[in-house]
Amino acid sequence: MYSTSYLLLQAMTAVAVGDALGVPVQFTDRPTLLKNPVDQMIGNGAFDVPAGTWSDDTSLTLATLASLSQGFNLDDMMMRYRQWYDFGDYTPFGKSFDIGQTTQRAINRYKHGVPPEKCGGATESDNGNGSLMRVMPLAFYLLSQFPNYRFNSDVANICERFSSLTHRHPRSLLATSILVNVTTTVILSPNKYAMLKSIREVLDYYQELPKFKDEIKYFNQMDDPSYYRKPNSEVQSSGYVIDTLNSVFWCLMNSEKYVSAVKKAVNMGNDSDTIASITSMLGSLLYAPVSFPPEWAVLLKGKTHIKWAVALALQTTYFDSKRVSIDKRLKPFLLNKNSSDKQNIFVLIFGSIHCFNYHT
Repeated sequence: MYSTSYLLLQAMTAVAVGDALGVPVQFTDRPTLLKNPVDQMIGNGAFDVPAGTWSDDTSLTLATLASLSQGFNLDDMMMRYRQWYDFGDYTPFGKSFDIGQTTQRAINRYKHGVPPEKCGGATESDNGNGSLMRVMPLAFYLLSQFPNYRFNSDVANICERFSSLTHRHPRSLLATSILVNVTTTVILSPNKYAMLKSIREVLDYYQELPKFKDEIKYFNQMDDPSYYRKPNSEVQSSGYVIDTLNSVFWCLMNSEKYVSAVKKAVNMGNDSDTIASITSMLGSLLYAPVSFPPEWAVLLKGKTHIKWAVALALQTTYFDSKRVSIDKRLKPFLLNKNSSDKQNIFVLIFGSIHCFNYHT
Protein backbone atom coordinates (compact mmCIF):
# COMPACT_ATOMS: atom_id res chain seq x y z
CA MET A 1 0.00 0.00 0.00
CA TYR A 2 1.17 3.52 -0.75
CA SER A 3 1.39 6.45 1.61
CA THR A 4 -1.57 8.68 2.31
CA SER A 5 0.43 11.65 1.02
CA TYR A 6 1.08 9.93 -2.31
CA LEU A 7 -2.45 8.61 -2.79
CA LEU A 8 -4.20 11.84 -1.78
CA LEU A 9 -2.15 13.95 -4.19
CA GLN A 10 -2.56 11.37 -6.93
CA ALA A 11 -6.33 11.14 -6.43
CA MET A 12 -6.80 14.92 -6.24
CA THR A 13 -4.77 15.39 -9.42
CA ALA A 14 -6.74 12.60 -11.08
CA VAL A 15 -10.02 14.36 -10.28
CA ALA A 16 -8.74 17.42 -12.14
CA VAL A 17 -7.26 15.46 -15.06
CA GLY A 18 -10.51 13.62 -15.80
CA ASP A 19 -12.53 16.79 -15.34
CA ALA A 20 -10.31 18.79 -17.70
CA LEU A 21 -10.37 16.08 -20.36
CA GLY A 22 -14.15 15.92 -20.25
CA VAL A 23 -15.10 19.61 -20.02
CA PRO A 24 -14.68 20.47 -23.73
CA VAL A 25 -16.87 17.57 -24.87
CA GLN A 26 -19.53 17.85 -22.18
CA PHE A 27 -23.00 17.48 -23.75
CA THR A 28 -21.49 15.87 -26.88
CA ASP A 29 -23.35 12.75 -27.96
CA ARG A 30 -21.61 9.38 -28.06
CA PRO A 31 -21.90 8.75 -31.83
CA THR A 32 -19.99 11.99 -32.45
CA LEU A 33 -17.25 10.93 -30.03
CA LEU A 34 -17.06 7.46 -31.57
CA LYS A 35 -16.19 9.13 -34.87
CA ASN A 36 -13.78 11.62 -33.28
CA PRO A 37 -12.64 10.21 -29.91
CA VAL A 38 -10.88 12.46 -27.42
CA ASP A 39 -7.53 11.29 -26.08
CA GLN A 40 -5.81 14.64 -25.43
CA MET A 41 -6.43 17.85 -23.51
CA ILE A 42 -8.32 20.16 -25.85
CA GLY A 43 -9.80 23.61 -25.41
CA ASN A 44 -12.95 25.54 -26.29
CA GLY A 45 -16.05 23.32 -26.21
CA ALA A 46 -19.29 24.18 -24.45
CA PHE A 47 -17.65 26.67 -22.08
CA ASP A 48 -14.93 28.02 -24.41
CA VAL A 49 -12.06 27.48 -21.95
CA PRO A 50 -8.34 26.77 -22.55
CA ALA A 51 -7.13 23.18 -22.77
CA GLY A 52 -6.56 21.69 -19.33
CA THR A 53 -9.18 23.79 -17.55
CA TRP A 54 -11.16 22.02 -14.85
CA SER A 55 -14.68 22.82 -13.67
CA ASP A 56 -17.07 22.35 -10.76
CA ASP A 57 -16.03 18.73 -10.13
CA THR A 58 -12.50 19.74 -9.15
CA SER A 59 -13.47 23.04 -7.51
CA LEU A 60 -15.99 21.41 -5.18
CA THR A 61 -13.52 18.63 -4.39
CA LEU A 62 -10.85 21.18 -3.48
CA ALA A 63 -13.36 23.09 -1.35
CA THR A 64 -14.31 19.84 0.38
CA LEU A 65 -10.66 18.98 1.01
CA ALA A 66 -9.98 22.43 2.45
CA SER A 67 -13.01 22.19 4.71
CA LEU A 68 -12.30 18.67 5.97
CA SER A 69 -8.79 19.81 6.82
CA GLN A 70 -10.53 21.72 9.63
CA GLY A 71 -12.77 18.80 10.62
CA PHE A 72 -16.27 17.73 9.61
CA ASN A 73 -18.16 21.03 9.77
CA LEU A 74 -21.04 21.34 7.32
CA ASP A 75 -21.42 25.09 7.85
CA ASP A 76 -17.78 25.59 6.93
CA MET A 77 -18.13 23.29 3.93
CA MET A 78 -21.19 25.08 2.63
CA MET A 79 -19.53 28.46 3.12
CA ARG A 80 -16.63 27.30 0.95
CA TYR A 81 -19.04 26.13 -1.74
CA ARG A 82 -20.62 29.57 -1.59
CA GLN A 83 -17.20 31.23 -1.93
CA TRP A 84 -16.59 29.14 -5.04
CA TYR A 85 -19.99 30.02 -6.51
CA ASP A 86 -19.90 33.75 -5.69
CA PHE A 87 -16.23 34.64 -5.92
CA GLY A 88 -14.47 31.94 -7.94
CA ASP A 89 -12.47 30.47 -5.07
CA TYR A 90 -10.99 27.02 -5.81
CA THR A 91 -10.87 27.68 -9.55
CA PRO A 92 -7.87 27.96 -11.89
CA PHE A 93 -8.81 31.43 -13.16
CA GLY A 94 -10.91 32.98 -10.39
CA LYS A 95 -14.28 32.33 -12.01
CA SER A 96 -16.75 29.50 -11.42
CA PHE A 97 -18.58 27.85 -14.29
CA ASP A 98 -20.55 24.69 -15.09
CA ILE A 99 -22.69 24.84 -11.95
CA GLY A 100 -25.36 22.16 -11.63
CA GLN A 101 -28.87 23.46 -11.03
CA THR A 102 -29.45 21.40 -7.89
CA THR A 103 -26.15 22.55 -6.40
CA GLN A 104 -26.87 26.15 -7.38
CA ARG A 105 -30.28 26.05 -5.69
CA ALA A 106 -28.74 24.50 -2.58
CA ILE A 107 -26.15 27.27 -2.29
CA ASN A 108 -28.86 29.90 -2.75
CA ARG A 109 -30.89 28.31 0.04
CA TYR A 110 -27.83 28.49 2.27
CA LYS A 111 -27.45 32.19 1.46
CA HIS A 112 -31.02 32.70 2.67
CA GLY A 113 -30.36 31.09 6.03
CA VAL A 114 -31.45 27.50 5.47
CA PRO A 115 -29.45 25.09 7.70
CA PRO A 116 -26.74 23.28 5.69
CA GLU A 117 -28.25 19.80 5.96
CA LYS A 118 -31.60 21.10 4.67
CA CYS A 119 -30.18 22.90 1.64
CA GLY A 120 -30.04 19.96 -0.74
CA GLY A 121 -32.81 19.18 -3.18
CA ALA A 122 -35.09 16.38 -1.97
CA THR A 123 -37.28 15.59 -4.99
CA GLU A 124 -36.73 12.78 -7.47
CA SER A 125 -35.63 15.32 -10.09
CA ASP A 126 -32.80 16.39 -7.75
CA ASN A 127 -30.85 13.15 -8.22
CA GLY A 128 -28.01 14.67 -10.21
CA ASN A 129 -24.38 13.76 -9.58
CA GLY A 130 -23.36 16.94 -7.75
CA SER A 131 -22.67 15.16 -4.47
CA LEU A 132 -20.80 12.29 -6.16
CA MET A 133 -18.25 14.56 -7.81
CA ARG A 134 -16.86 15.83 -4.49
CA VAL A 135 -16.60 12.66 -2.36
CA MET A 136 -12.91 11.81 -2.68
CA PRO A 137 -11.61 13.82 0.32
CA LEU A 138 -14.37 12.38 2.51
CA ALA A 139 -13.08 8.86 1.86
CA PHE A 140 -9.57 9.79 3.05
CA TYR A 141 -11.03 11.68 6.01
CA LEU A 142 -13.06 8.64 7.09
CA LEU A 143 -10.04 6.36 6.90
CA SER A 144 -8.08 8.68 9.18
CA GLN A 145 -10.94 9.01 11.67
CA PHE A 146 -11.94 5.33 11.68
CA PRO A 147 -8.67 3.32 11.87
CA ASN A 148 -10.62 0.05 11.64
CA TYR A 149 -12.87 1.35 8.89
CA ARG A 150 -15.93 -0.59 7.83
CA PHE A 151 -19.23 0.64 6.47
CA ASN A 152 -21.62 1.02 9.40
CA SER A 153 -24.23 3.42 10.76
CA ASP A 154 -21.62 6.01 11.81
CA VAL A 155 -20.06 6.09 8.35
CA ALA A 156 -23.47 6.08 6.66
CA ASN A 157 -24.59 9.03 8.77
CA ILE A 158 -21.57 11.09 7.75
CA CYS A 159 -22.04 10.21 4.07
CA GLU A 160 -25.73 11.13 4.17
CA ARG A 161 -25.14 14.45 5.91
CA PHE A 162 -22.37 15.24 3.42
CA SER A 163 -24.62 14.55 0.44
CA SER A 164 -27.54 16.46 1.98
CA LEU A 165 -25.74 19.77 1.55
CA THR A 166 -26.71 19.70 -2.11
CA HIS A 167 -28.60 16.43 -2.75
CA ARG A 168 -30.79 14.87 -0.05
CA HIS A 169 -33.17 12.58 -1.90
CA PRO A 170 -32.68 9.00 -0.56
CA ARG A 171 -31.36 7.86 -3.95
CA SER A 172 -28.59 10.45 -3.86
CA LEU A 173 -27.78 9.63 -0.24
CA LEU A 174 -27.42 5.96 -1.12
CA ALA A 175 -25.38 6.72 -4.25
CA THR A 176 -23.01 8.92 -2.26
CA SER A 177 -22.54 6.21 0.36
CA ILE A 178 -21.74 3.68 -2.36
CA LEU A 179 -19.12 5.88 -3.99
CA VAL A 180 -17.51 6.77 -0.66
CA ASN A 181 -17.30 3.09 0.30
CA VAL A 182 -15.93 2.12 -3.10
CA THR A 183 -13.28 4.84 -2.79
CA THR A 184 -12.17 3.76 0.68
CA THR A 185 -12.08 0.17 -0.53
CA VAL A 186 -9.82 0.81 -3.51
CA ILE A 187 -7.49 2.80 -1.24
CA LEU A 188 -7.20 -0.15 1.14
CA SER A 189 -7.64 -3.07 -1.26
CA PRO A 190 -7.17 -1.98 -4.88
CA ASN A 191 -8.85 -4.72 -6.88
CA LYS A 192 -12.09 -5.02 -8.82
CA TYR A 193 -13.51 -7.87 -6.76
CA ALA A 194 -13.22 -5.78 -3.60
CA MET A 195 -14.79 -2.84 -5.43
CA LEU A 196 -17.90 -4.85 -6.36
CA LYS A 197 -18.09 -6.35 -2.89
CA SER A 198 -18.04 -2.87 -1.37
CA ILE A 199 -21.12 -1.91 -3.41
CA ARG A 200 -23.07 -4.89 -2.06
CA GLU A 201 -21.92 -4.05 1.47
CA VAL A 202 -23.68 -0.69 1.25
CA LEU A 203 -26.80 -2.10 -0.41
CA ASP A 204 -27.13 -4.75 2.30
CA TYR A 205 -26.93 -2.06 4.97
CA TYR A 206 -29.59 0.16 3.39
CA GLN A 207 -31.87 -2.75 2.52
CA GLU A 208 -32.88 -2.88 6.17
CA LEU A 209 -33.89 0.78 6.38
CA PRO A 210 -37.50 1.62 5.39
CA LYS A 211 -36.53 5.03 3.97
CA PHE A 212 -34.26 3.36 1.41
CA LYS A 213 -35.96 0.05 0.72
CA ASP A 214 -37.63 1.24 -2.49
CA GLU A 215 -34.34 2.68 -3.77
CA ILE A 216 -32.29 -0.54 -3.77
CA LYS A 217 -33.69 -1.71 -7.12
CA TYR A 218 -31.97 1.16 -8.92
CA PHE A 219 -28.55 -0.05 -7.76
CA ASN A 220 -28.75 -3.86 -7.82
CA GLN A 221 -26.96 -4.22 -11.17
CA MET A 222 -23.88 -2.41 -9.92
CA ASP A 223 -22.32 -5.39 -8.15
CA ASP A 224 -23.34 -7.89 -10.85
CA PRO A 225 -20.34 -8.80 -13.07
CA SER A 226 -22.67 -9.72 -15.95
CA TYR A 227 -23.86 -6.10 -16.15
CA TYR A 228 -20.38 -5.01 -17.20
CA ARG A 229 -20.42 -7.33 -20.19
CA LYS A 230 -22.97 -5.05 -21.82
CA PRO A 231 -21.75 -2.98 -24.79
CA ASN A 232 -21.26 0.67 -23.95
CA SER A 233 -24.18 1.53 -26.23
CA GLU A 234 -26.44 0.12 -23.49
CA VAL A 235 -24.88 2.20 -20.70
CA GLN A 236 -26.30 5.69 -20.23
CA SER A 237 -23.91 8.53 -19.33
CA SER A 238 -26.13 11.34 -18.10
CA GLY A 239 -25.76 13.38 -14.92
CA TYR A 240 -28.38 11.23 -13.17
CA VAL A 241 -26.71 9.50 -10.20
CA ILE A 242 -27.56 6.00 -11.42
CA ASP A 243 -26.29 6.65 -14.94
CA THR A 244 -23.12 8.24 -13.59
CA LEU A 245 -22.26 5.34 -11.29
CA ASN A 246 -23.14 2.77 -13.96
CA SER A 247 -20.84 4.53 -16.43
CA VAL A 248 -17.94 4.94 -14.01
CA PHE A 249 -18.03 1.33 -12.88
CA TRP A 250 -18.48 0.09 -16.47
CA CYS A 251 -15.37 1.99 -17.60
CA LEU A 252 -13.29 0.60 -14.73
CA MET A 253 -14.54 -2.96 -15.08
CA ASN A 254 -13.78 -2.92 -18.81
CA SER A 255 -10.23 -1.58 -18.50
CA GLU A 256 -6.97 -2.94 -17.17
CA LYS A 257 -5.05 0.33 -17.06
CA TYR A 258 -5.66 3.84 -15.81
CA VAL A 259 -5.37 5.66 -19.13
CA SER A 260 -7.69 3.31 -21.00
CA ALA A 261 -10.37 3.66 -18.29
CA VAL A 262 -10.22 7.46 -18.45
CA LYS A 263 -10.37 7.53 -22.24
CA LYS A 264 -13.44 5.29 -22.16
CA ALA A 265 -15.08 7.63 -19.65
CA VAL A 266 -14.40 10.81 -21.61
CA ASN A 267 -15.82 9.27 -24.76
CA MET A 268 -19.03 8.10 -23.10
CA GLY A 269 -20.27 11.62 -23.89
CA ASN A 270 -23.05 13.63 -22.28
CA ASP A 271 -21.87 14.37 -18.71
CA SER A 272 -18.33 13.53 -19.74
CA ASP A 273 -16.48 15.74 -17.26
CA THR A 274 -18.00 14.28 -14.11
CA ILE A 275 -17.91 10.69 -15.36
CA ALA A 276 -14.28 11.08 -16.45
CA SER A 277 -13.35 12.86 -13.22
CA ILE A 278 -14.75 10.12 -10.97
CA THR A 279 -13.36 7.37 -13.20
CA SER A 280 -9.95 9.04 -13.17
CA MET A 281 -10.01 9.37 -9.39
CA LEU A 282 -10.96 5.74 -8.76
CA GLY A 283 -8.65 4.51 -11.51
CA SER A 284 -5.69 6.33 -9.99
CA LEU A 285 -6.29 4.38 -6.77
CA LEU A 286 -7.28 1.07 -8.34
CA TYR A 287 -4.19 0.98 -10.57
CA ALA A 288 -1.78 2.80 -8.24
CA PRO A 289 0.88 3.85 -8.81
CA VAL A 290 0.03 5.66 -12.02
CA SER A 291 1.87 8.32 -13.96
CA PHE A 292 -0.29 10.82 -15.80
CA PRO A 293 0.63 11.10 -19.49
CA PRO A 294 2.99 14.08 -19.85
CA GLU A 295 0.87 15.56 -22.63
CA TRP A 296 -2.05 15.67 -20.18
CA ALA A 297 -0.09 16.87 -17.16
CA VAL A 298 1.70 19.72 -18.92
CA LEU A 299 -1.57 21.33 -20.00
CA LEU A 300 -3.43 20.84 -16.72
CA LYS A 301 -4.27 24.22 -15.21
CA GLY A 302 -4.10 25.12 -11.54
CA LYS A 303 -1.60 22.45 -10.49
CA THR A 304 -0.25 24.65 -7.69
CA HIS A 305 -3.77 25.05 -6.27
CA ILE A 306 -4.02 21.27 -6.06
CA LYS A 307 -0.58 20.80 -4.49
CA TRP A 308 -1.17 23.43 -1.81
CA ALA A 309 -4.59 22.05 -0.88
CA VAL A 310 -3.16 18.56 -0.46
CA ALA A 311 -0.04 19.74 1.38
CA LEU A 312 -2.10 21.72 3.89
CA ALA A 313 -4.52 18.83 4.43
CA LEU A 314 -1.69 16.42 5.17
CA GLN A 315 -0.43 18.61 8.00
CA THR A 316 -3.66 18.13 9.94
CA THR A 317 -4.90 15.25 12.06
CA TYR A 318 -7.84 14.83 9.69
CA PHE A 319 -5.69 13.42 6.88
CA ASP A 320 -3.19 11.39 8.84
CA SER A 321 -0.15 10.74 6.64
CA LYS A 322 1.23 8.35 9.27
CA ARG A 323 -1.65 5.92 8.85
CA VAL A 324 0.31 4.13 6.14
CA SER A 325 4.10 4.15 6.08
CA ILE A 326 5.76 6.01 3.20
CA ASP A 327 6.17 3.65 0.28
CA LYS A 328 9.73 2.50 -0.41
CA ARG A 329 9.60 4.02 -3.91
CA LEU A 330 9.27 7.48 -2.33
CA LYS A 331 11.93 7.20 0.37
CA PRO A 332 14.91 8.11 -1.84
CA PHE A 333 13.27 11.46 -2.55
CA LEU A 334 12.78 12.55 1.07
CA LEU A 335 15.02 15.26 2.50
CA ASN A 336 16.70 12.84 4.90
CA LYS A 337 15.72 10.42 7.60
CA ASN A 338 15.93 13.14 10.26
CA SER A 339 13.64 15.61 8.48
CA SER A 340 10.30 16.37 10.04
CA ASP A 341 7.13 14.80 8.65
CA LYS A 342 5.94 18.23 7.51
CA GLN A 343 9.16 18.89 5.61
CA ASN A 344 8.96 15.50 3.93
CA ILE A 345 5.34 16.07 2.91
CA PHE A 346 6.26 19.29 1.12
CA VAL A 347 9.17 17.63 -0.69
CA LEU A 348 6.93 14.80 -1.84
CA ILE A 349 4.25 17.13 -3.13
CA PHE A 350 6.22 20.00 -4.61
CA GLY A 351 9.10 18.04 -6.05
CA SER A 352 9.88 14.41 -6.26
CA ILE A 353 6.44 12.90 -6.57
CA HIS A 354 6.49 13.60 -10.29
CA CYS A 355 9.73 11.64 -10.84
CA PHE A 356 8.05 8.31 -11.63
CA ASN A 357 8.41 7.44 -15.27
CA TYR A 358 6.18 4.42 -15.75
CA HIS A 359 2.82 4.80 -17.46
CA THR A 360 -0.33 2.79 -16.92
